[in-house]
Amino acid sequence: MRTTIRAITVMALIVMTAAGSNAQVPADTWRQMAERIEVGTELNIRLIDGRRVRATLIGVRDDAVLLQPRTRVPVPVQAVSYNDIVRMERKGKGIGTGKAVAIGVATGVCALFGMMAILVAALGE
Repeated sequence: MRTTIRAITVMALIVMTAAGSNAQVPADTWRQMAERIEVGTELNIRLIDGRRVRATLIGVRDDAVLLQPRTRVPVPVQAVSYNDIVRMERKGKGIGTGKAVAIGVATGVCALFGMMAILVAALGE
């Protein structure tokens, strides 16, 4: 029984330690990723100091990525070192409001015609 409890405790500690560690990705990896992304793409970037930046990719240099932060007040283009980046991902496209409304209306119309067809079939017999 004690052996089982010890084993569970050790496993829990290992899992918590692994989950809590932020392994830094090498700067070359971020540079290669930035080179594959086309200019003008919106990115969500998390920096090593904990800040999150939503920006547009302006360019890629050997030592830094050039970003235009998306803020209420316009700010100049910023060079962010690859060593300062913890996470970089493209902003999700998502679904627009107009498309969601169109899908809802189409679903409603199809449901109405389906019920009418069932009603006509039931009354026709």
